[in-house]
Amino acid sequence: MNKMVRQQLFITAEQKRRIKTRAALTGMSEGEIIRRGIDRELEQQTNAPEGDWKDAWRQAAGMWKDRDDLDEFYAERRKRRQKRRERSQKAMRSG
Repeated sequence: MNKMVRQQLFITAEQKRRIKTRAALTGMSEGEIIRRGIDRELEQQTNAPEGDWKDAWRQAAGMWKDRDDLDEFYAERRKRRQKRRERSQKAMRSG
């Protein structure tokens, strides 16, 4: 058996209620139910099929579509890039 370490975490009142109910129904401790849930989650991540990254990529696609500040964002980004170029060119000329 692996050595146990203490880990505190916050859960919602609903999660606590459901864990307590599951413990009462199964006879397991609340801690054991939580540990098994963690093990299941970690196992799923370890055995995730290759396509999972593609699903994540699809979900991320368009995540900025509703932002209305992108013009300013890109303008500021271009300005910072230009300043870096100017510093680099100045350093190369004086170096």
